[in-house]
Amino acid sequence: MNVPGQNEKDLSLFARAIGELARGATNAISANTFTLANGVSRTTVPCENGGSGALPRWVPITESASKATVWLISADRRSFTVGHNLDAATDRTFRYEMRRA
Repeated sequence: MNVPGQNEKDLSLFARAIGELARGATNAISANTFTLANGVSRTTVPCENGGSGALPRWVPITESASKATVWLISADRRSFTVGHNLDAATDRTFRYEMRRA
């Protein structure tokens, strides 16, 4: 989705952006997947567009992932770290989008 600039005067660009939002578009700055590390309670996810204050939003894409308890510990430069419960499953995979805070 293209967001009109602060000084944009063309109202059609604003109308297009609002329409895209209404259809579910996002201004996420990156998207990828990660799998929870096995045998530890933290996983650091490399993310080129990560930064302090950025907000990763994830959704489970495997059944094992849907049963996991996951929380954000930190968003850092080029990565973010999640805490999670321990589990023997090795396929706890999530899709994520990184958003600006």
